[in-house]
Amino acid sequence: MIFLKHNGKKPVAVLKDGQPLELEFKNQAVSAACFLLAETFPDEILLWFHEEIESSLNLEFIENFSRESEMWSYAANQPLVIAEEMGFVDQSVFFRIQPGVKYPTWLMSSTVGLISCKKLVHFKEYIPVHSNFDLFLCILAKTGMSKGLRVYSEPRLIWSSSKSILSFSKNTKATYTAIATLMGKKWLILFALQLLLYRKKLNLFQLAKSFLIKSIPQRDIPHFEVSPSDLKNVKPVIQFDLIIPTLGRKEVLKQTLIDLAEQLLLPKSLILIEQNPDTASVSELDYLQSQSWPFQIRHTFTHQTGACNARNLALDQVEADWVFLADDDLRIPSDFLQKADAFIQTEDPQAFTVSCLQEGETEVEKTVFQWPAFGSGCSFVKASALENIRFDLALEHGFGEDADFGMQLRKTGVDILYNPFLKLIHLKAPSGGFRKPVEKPWDNENPGPKPVPTVLASILKHATPAQVQGYKTLLFLKFYRLQQIKNPFSYIRLMQKRWKVSLFWAKKLLNSK
Repeated sequence: MIFLKHNGKKPVAVLKDGQPLELEFKNQAVSAACFLLAETFPDEILLWFHEEIESSLNLEFIENFSRESEMWSYAANQPLVIAEEMGFVDQSVFFRIQPGVKYPTWLMSSTVGLISCKKLVHFKEYIPVHSNFDLFLCILAKTGMSKGLRVYSEPRLIWSSSKSILSFSKNTKATYTAIATLMGKKWLILFALQLLLYRKKLNLFQLAKSFLIKSIPQRDIPHFEVSPSDLKNVKPVIQFDLIIPTLGRKEVLKQTLIDLAEQLLLPKSLILIEQNPDTASVSELDYLQSQSWPFQIRHTFTHQTGACNARNLALDQVEADWVFLADDDLRIPSDFLQKADAFIQTEDPQAFTVSCLQEGETEVEKTVFQWPAFGSGCSFVKASALENIRFDLALEHGFGEDADFGMQLRKTGVDILYNPFLKLIHLKAPSGGFRKPVEKPWDNENPGPKPVPTVLASILKHATPAQVQGYKTLLFLKFYRLQQIKNPFSYIRLMQKRWKVSLFWAKKLLNSK
């Protein structure tokens, strides 16, 4: 392991396996020194830290780092270089950093962190060297995320992390540079306009200066290679419970069960929650008893509809090591669970979503990477991670419950990966015959809410203040071309009213618990 000690501007000392290295940096920036060390020692792990926190390093934890595909850092009471206002243009879950857990985020810090030298060299041709080391690390992390680098804020890098407070910068200078480098000029303009609209601030000089910055050529950067063939010859050791809520799809569900019965690695049990709002009805799934199935089926029949409630009923019955949350209209390859088992043993995730496309669609992703979403119909989660996690019933019969469930996981330190090599076919079957629209308390509002209150409730629950404002701006802009009012002033007045209606009901949902 290579230790790089710096003072925030320049390298101070370099050690390898505890011994000082005599390397000539010629007053290089810390970021340039990182690239030099990575090229010189490609098989090592590079640890950087500010000289002021050397005594706080958790060396025992650091020296056990073995995740070559990961990058860790922690701010340790130092403000992050990015301003909270970047949430105007970055709506992702990776901007909602959590202080007390290992959290997936590109918001890196020069205070302390580490990365595999081999992974760092991968980006040398594409990432510019910055004198601002914090900014360099953030640009590296955000660029790397889409290519398969997994980046985290990791509080265990230092001792007494429970006392640490993570905060954003009060200066937007580095934020302008980050947006120009990572996102491009149209996002710079949108950022500046919102900074003026919501914060009454505008830095025309910095905006003009940022326009001269060249964006990173994201498409030219190769992905980290993860071959699905590497996952085959692993002895199965994991037990899976499968969760499927269903409503009025008897024949489609039967095909899904047949696919499960043909798995090379059979599930331990299928937890099936059947719903029918007709209080005089009984189960229509006669084949559960009339046919023989090679796994246990725990069948619950309820007159209460709603996927959130159904999945929560199922989660209370989980006994296996891992849970697969599935839709009732999937085609599942026979080696699906076997490959999932191998992936878990190889990559040691705690949660991951798999490719779930309709017939004829093509998977465009090329590597395993950190996923900003969560698919409640095509995801695996380690059972131990679900102990205090449930679907929010306040979001029932709406949209946003998947995103909310994913954020609940992340806030406990569970990252969600996306695996494009594990593939399902989503039939998108028609709704069952006895489904009917569920009346919402805001259905009679005039004008109607925009966005749907359940979506806004999920955003309010987890997003930063700037992200909420940025979501509102982007919603207004995107929806403008889809509606009939073309007078922009009339449109804005109407959308403001609709937003206020949505905000009222979203807050009511969140306060209804």
